[in-house]
Amino acid sequence: MTGRTGPGRPETIQPGLERILAAFGTSGHPERAFRILHIAGTNGKGSTASFLEAILRRLPAGPVGLYTSPHLLSPEERIRIDGEKIPSESLRRALRRASELSRGVAASCGGPLSYFEEMTWAACDWFRRGKAPLAVMEAGLGGRWDATNACVPEISVITTVGIDHREWLGKTLREIALEKAGIFRPGVPVVLGRLTYAARGVAIRKAEEVGAPVWELGRHFRWEDCGKRRIRIHLPGLTIPGSRPGMDGDFQRDNAALACAAAWRWASDRGMPGEEVRRAAREGIASARWPGRFSPLPGRTNRGAWTDGAHNPQAAAALARELSKIKSGGRIARIIALWSMLGDKDLSGFLRELAGVVDGWVPYPMEHERAAKLGELAAACRRRKLRLQPGNDFREGWEIARRWAGPGGMVIVCGSLAAVGEAFRARVGGIP
Repeated sequence: MTGRTGPGRPETIQPGLERILAAFGTSGHPERAFRILHIAGTNGKGSTASFLEAILRRLPAGPVGLYTSPHLLSPEERIRIDGEKIPSESLRRALRRASELSRGVAASCGGPLSYFEEMTWAACDWFRRGKAPLAVMEAGLGGRWDATNACVPEISVITTVGIDHREWLGKTLREIALEKAGIFRPGVPVVLGRLTYAARGVAIRKAEEVGAPVWELGRHFRWEDCGKRRIRIHLPGLTIPGSRPGMDGDFQRDNAALACAAAWRWASDRGMPGEEVRRAAREGIASARWPGRFSPLPGRTNRGAWTDGAHNPQAAAALARELSKIKSGGRIARIIALWSMLGDKDLSGFLRELAGVVDGWVPYPMEHERAAKLGELAAACRRRKLRLQPGNDFREGWEIARRWAGPGGMVIVCGSLAAVGEAFRARVGGIP
């Protein structure tokens, strides 16, 4: 449904599955060579997918594929089998083939494949070639018309539902939830995260409509704090002993629980013993990593700098809770946000959620075709009467933010995963 039409060109949104279905149909249906655990939602999809893939790899499931978006530094990150990224040359070959298919699709369907659709085809082709019988796939935008929805699910997951992409998914939580719930299939189990009353009602009704059994976080399964950042997860018929998730942030506890529930639902339906799933879940949630999602920026020279790809008010509120805990614990003296966003995002709503905990803002324009201009970012800060010191690019912004934070302060790079990618590129040189 979504993606660039070509390298360097603006992203386009093309509702409908007819293009990706036509591409699959003329290439031997690679999407039928495996089954997927499908993850949709506004926030938390990538982290949940990472937790889930880490668990499944420790079960007798065969090679496990993983398809996520967007990428942090390179598109190869999006497509993996058993943790290994698709080689660059293999991805280039796959995208050349997808481009050929796109020309045929354009003739028959009235338009070419989008970049995201080409990447989805490439992922499915790679999973087929790698003989991966199972893949965790993250929906790109929405769910109903997302290209990943052309694949065959074993489990459907919705992590959260918030206001985002209103121009395509709807103006209200109910409308957006209906788009997300478009991934539900008759008889295919559904796992739901913590949804608002309005979104939950839509999701439950859609599941009932298609005859999909539902497990809900907080109702059918839950986690409890065991101290020392460890959690115990209670699932129907199985308890995962105290484990420490490999990702920081309390919100990751929900994501870890969702992943455990999806894995247990899938494994128990196949007769896998609970002890085997318990071991895999403990090891998987402890080992999973998802760089750029409330995590420290690696490197000794970057000490005191953190990153978070939060890009909408709901995610900003979760980030604010984490920063408030750090601040109230007396561990840091000052928090400075090195901040940039895409121009079509809710700049004011993002600032509103973090205004009470961030001491100063360093807005800067990203190197991205959809990036908000510096003037727009600075104006949004001024409207909320926030303290700011603008930077003309990431490097200048970094220097300003580090000086402003001081030796006992914290810099949080936030507002977009693209901003986090610039931080890794400029300060780390890659993903460790």
